[in-house]
Amino acid sequence: MKKAKKLLVIACLGGVGYLLVKLLKTELGQEKLFEILGEDTYLAILDKVRLVGDLIMWPVDFVRALLP
Repeated sequence: MKKAKKLLVIACLGGVGYLLVKLLKTELGQEKLFEILGEDTYLAILDKVRLVGDLIMWPVDFVRALLP
């Protein structure tokens, strides 16, 4: 029973996280975030998120480069 509850909580958090990312990818969401955080903070966070994405994807890109 505990495992089922844990799985349900993880699924709910994943769903909320997915919806939050979808919301922030919209133009309106980005504008509101930009207004709240300010230009410097927003751009710094955006750079860090892109860097993390690049670090996560480099093995995949490396393997793709090796394939014919």
